[in-house]
Amino acid sequence: MSSAKRRELEPATVAAKRVKKEPSVKQECTVKHEPAEHETPPAKRQKRAAHTVKQEVKCEALVKREVKREAPVKQECGPFPTHLRPTEQECRLVHRALASLHPGVIERLQEVASGCGGQRSVLDALVSTILSQNTTDTNSRRAFGALKLAFPSWEAVRAAPEGALAEAIRCGGLADIKAGRICAILDALHAERGECSLDHLRAEPDEAVKAALRRFKGVGAKTISCVLLFCLRRQDFPVDTHVWKIALALGWVPKHATRDTTYEHLNGIVPGELKHELHVLLVEHGKARPSEPPRLRRASARQRDTHATSRPFLFQAYKNEVKVLRGECARLA
Repeated sequence: MSSAKRRELEPATVAAKRVKKEPSVKQECTVKHEPAEHETPPAKRQKRAAHTVKQEVKCEALVKREVKREAPVKQECGPFPTHLRPTEQECRLVHRALASLHPGVIERLQEVASGCGGQRSVLDALVSTILSQNTTDTNSRRAFGALKLAFPSWEAVRAAPEGALAEAIRCGGLADIKAGRICAILDALHAERGECSLDHLRAEPDEAVKAALRRFKGVGAKTISCVLLFCLRRQDFPVDTHVWKIALALGWVPKHATRDTTYEHLNGIVPGELKHELHVLLVEHGKARPSEPPRLRRASARQRDTHATSRPFLFQAYKNEVKVLRGECARLA
């Protein structure tokens, strides 16, 4: 081939090569950029959509949870407004079960007044309930009887030396402490009213009675509630150690509830007409348990004094009684 023809063909070959190279470069670029422009965004959008759905579900759950919380909070009743137990149906079922397990209690309640505050005089009821603190019913009744035998009237008790009162009630336990508190109450009443009497409280509403008694040292929620229920015949629900621990085991109050907060909660939620019988039945059921082992007894006493509900052995001594109660409830339900 002549050199002239080569020169003529050379530009065409170079041009052809350039044309061939350009599409290949564009094609490579297209192949490289197509996944970034077309495939990746949908994947990201799917992830974002899934995340959005999850967030919406969470928001709906939170809203429902808040709605559930708001309803009981608006009631503003007691220390645990979001704890809706026990229901009225639960209270009535437990009452029926306990009445079935302890039929003698209902018969006794129908005949005579029962309980540590069941005295004619309001002051008698208060003092007898103070004597019942941290001791057995037998010892407290014996101490109250010895006090009445040694002193003909409350004026005589106030005028006597504190040591003489302590000796009279020695069989009830903690005699010196209880004697000091009783003397302080008698002195305060004599200074305020000119007599040792609390019978004026019969005409007062419940809150006024609570305020009048709460100011005395050693007179707490349980003592006041016993006076209201057993002496003044008001619809109140005392919570002693038995009622407190059984209520905890039944889930009627949160696990961190103390005896006083248990009283506030249950007194506002238990039907009024059941309070008297249900209290006595729960106490009777708690007392029916077998003797506690020494380790459980010590732990129980420590929890009662410190309200340390998170410590071990809290429900151990009442485990069998609650099991029996639940079985009876299941039978009657």
